[in-house]
Amino acid sequence: MADYKIKTNKNHGGKEFKSSFRFIGKVSQVSKKDQVTDSWEKQPIYKETKTRTDKQRRVLQFEIETALSNRLRLELAGMEQPSAYPYSSKHKNSVKVAWADRNDKSKFPDDTYHAIETDWDKAERLGKEIKDGDWVEVRGQYQFDTFTPDNSDEEKVFVKRIISSVRPIQNGLIVNEDGTTQTVKHAGEEFDYVTDFNDPNFREVNYFSMQVGIRSTYQNEVTGDTQVNATFLDYGKERSEPKDVELIVYQKEVAEGKKSMADAFASLNTYDFIEVSGQDNNRATFSYVDVVEELASDDPFADVDDTQKVTRKERVTNGDKKGLEVISYVQGSIMRELLTEEEFRKTASVTTDNPFETTEDPFKSADSNPFGSDNSDPFA
Repeated sequence: MADYKIKTNKNHGGKEFKSSFRFIGKVSQVSKKDQVTDSWEKQPIYKETKTRTDKQRRVLQFEIETALSNRLRLELAGMEQPSAYPYSSKHKNSVKVAWADRNDKSKFPDDTYHAIETDWDKAERLGKEIKDGDWVEVRGQYQFDTFTPDNSDEEKVFVKRIISSVRPIQNGLIVNEDGTTQTVKHAGEEFDYVTDFNDPNFREVNYFSMQVGIRSTYQNEVTGDTQVNATFLDYGKERSEPKDVELIVYQKEVAEGKKSMADAFASLNTYDFIEVSGQDNNRATFSYVDVVEELASDDPFADVDDTQKVTRKERVTNGDKKGLEVISYVQGSIMRELLTEEEFRKTASVTTDNPFETTEDPFKSADSNPFGSDNSDPFA
C-alpha cells in the first residue's frame, strides 16, 4: 500500500482519480432518432459544427462492437483555443505558444520541445482515417455526468468514453503510427486478433480500470450481485469535482474457503477507496435452443432413431447486460476511510438534457446501505 499513488492537483491539493479503457472491435456509425420522422438515421463519423456562441467545433463519434452485440459509443470533440503547449521531456516542462504556431517548431524554445496533438487536430485526423466497418483498437478515458429524464425527478448517471488514440487492426495485428505492427496483448497473453465474432478462436478485448471512492453498496439477496455506488474525483479549477459512477459486481462461484468479489465489495464502507478493473457492457445476451422439426408420418426419416439425428440449434436473445462490470481490483489499492464528506460534496447541482435517446439505468434496484463497520481488508 505504501507504494500506491493517487494524483493530487498542484494548485489546490485535491485528489484526482484516473480511469482508462481499451477496446478492440468493429466500427459502426452512431444512429440518432429524427425528432420529426421518428426514424433512426446514421450520423457521420466526423463532422464540424458550430456552438451556440458561433464557434467551430469538431466532433468524432462512432460505436465499437467489442463482441457480438456489445456496442459502445466513443467520442472526441475539440475547439480552437487561444494557446497551445509544446512539451520537452528533457526539461520536463511545457511552454505556451500562440494557437497558430502550435505545429511550428521554429517558434519553440529549442529542438527538445515537441507539439502535443490537440483534440481539435486529432478529431480531424482520425475522422479522415476511420471508416464504417473498420477493425480498430481504441484507448481513452471516461467522463461522467448526470441528467434528469423527462417526466422524472430522479437523476441518472451516464458515461462518456473519450478517445485518446485509435490504431487499425490488419491481418490480426495492431498497426502503429509508423507503420510497424505488433500482436495483441490482453489479460497476460499475446495473440493474433480474430476479426470474426462467430469464429471459435475469437477473443474479446474489452478492459477498463478506474479509481473510485465508495458511497454505498447494495447486494441483491437473490442473485448475490453487488451494486456499487461510487464517486470519481475529477479535475476542477478550484477543487476536485466528485462525479457519480455506478458499478456492478456479479456473483460467481469461488473455491471453498474463498470469498467472492461480490461479497467482498458488499462489505466496503462509505469513504473507502479502491482501484478496480473490468469490462464495459452494453450487450444483448443469448442462449441456444433446439429447433424442433415436425415430420409427417409418411416421411422416411420420421422413425429414425434419435441417436442418429443432429439437432439444429437456434440463437435467441434472452436479456441484456449493461454497465461497468468489476472483475478484479488492484492489490494494495484499498484504503479505508481515505475520503471525506467534503470531497464527496458537489460544487453545484448540475442537470443536463438527456444526451442519449436510449440511455438506461443498468441498476434497476437500490436500497439502503447494508454493510457493517468492519475495517479489515475484505479482499484478503
